[in-house]
Amino acid sequence: MRRIRREELPTLSSFMVEQFYVKEELQQMFHGFEPERAKEIARKIVYFDLLYLFENGDIFICDDSVTGAIVGLEAKRLFTLKRVLLSLKANQIFKQLSKGEVKQIKENSKVIQEVHSGKWFKQYCKNPYYLAQFAIEERHRGQGIARKMLEQLFDLAKQKHSHMVLETLTPSNVPLYQHFGFELKDQYTTKNQNMTEFRMLKRFD
Repeated sequence: MRRIRREELPTLSSFMVEQFYVKEELQQMFHGFEPERAKEIARKIVYFDLLYLFENGDIFICDDSVTGAIVGLEAKRLFTLKRVLLSLKANQIFKQLSKGEVKQIKENSKVIQEVHSGKWFKQYCKNPYYLAQFAIEERHRGQGIARKMLEQLFDLAKQKHSHMVLETLTPSNVPLYQHFGFELKDQYTTKNQNMTEFRMLKRFD
């Protein structure tokens, strides 16, 4: 496992979109889009998010071919002016879309905005380390890569933090993270029952 280089971020963006396209958040965001068009737009959006995380957090890949990646940062860096400004820059992407596409994405995103709190962990800890993204290519799963990457990130995080937190929208991920010491502390289901966020915490002390 090594830190990613800036010039590799476009490759990582494509990797993340391929891994997460079938998951709840991207399926919700791009509901009604043709898959290839959805992936094209998603790669551009994900790139800007990864650029912020690269500059303000930690991005590791398991090998040069990017068959696995893990991303984290201090929770206090989740919402900063710099991220807001970068998001505004990313919004330039929407100028390249049709009015219909922009309207559809905004409508689809209402559920996503509802489910993400960003503040739930404050009742348990002040500034935990936040596990933002984690993916292993399907054909490389079951080989111990996930354990190796998680344990190395744990070692990094506990140098300065007493807790690590994460959210997942995939119910089957909950027992996986529990196996690595995370506790399910909270969950929130949207009003339309379309999406549930599972909020998990791991203590290092």
